[in-house]
Amino acid sequence: MLLLQVCHSELHLSTLFQPVSGRIQVKVLAAQNLPPSASPLSQVFFVKAEMHQLGHVAIEKKTRALRPSGGQCRWEETFHFQLASLEHACSMSLRLYSRSSVRRKQCLGQVQLGFDSPLPEAVEQWKDTMAHPEKEVTAWHRLSPP
Repeated sequence: MLLLQVCHSELHLSTLFQPVSGRIQVKVLAAQNLPPSASPLSQVFFVKAEMHQLGHVAIEKKTRALRPSGGQCRWEETFHFQLASLEHACSMSLRLYSRSSVRRKQCLGQVQLGFDSPLPEAVEQWKDTMAHPEKEVTAWHRLSPP
């Protein structure tokens, strides 16, 4: 049952390429269609963002943990990722986690942004971001299994 709910969860993300400063800006705006808690314990959600470059995780960042309201969370948190080199491709992975009051965390799914993403809409967002520097590109993405 939980797997069906996970497949419907979505992240609202915004990306922006800043070539002059050599940065990628990622905004984690919101999540929707979050699964209800399977227990009476309170549940919070957070997003972990990783930038991958030169074959490894270059930078990790995390949103604050929020309680859902009506199956949604709104973060509107901005992260800046400094690129190691403009000549080497990079990609982003954003994972949605839930955590119960007993501190047990669970990865509900992920969005992979980059030219090698398995999701066509994520590839399109990344292409648009890289082709149009300083343009903010925003889209909803359905989570893939972790």
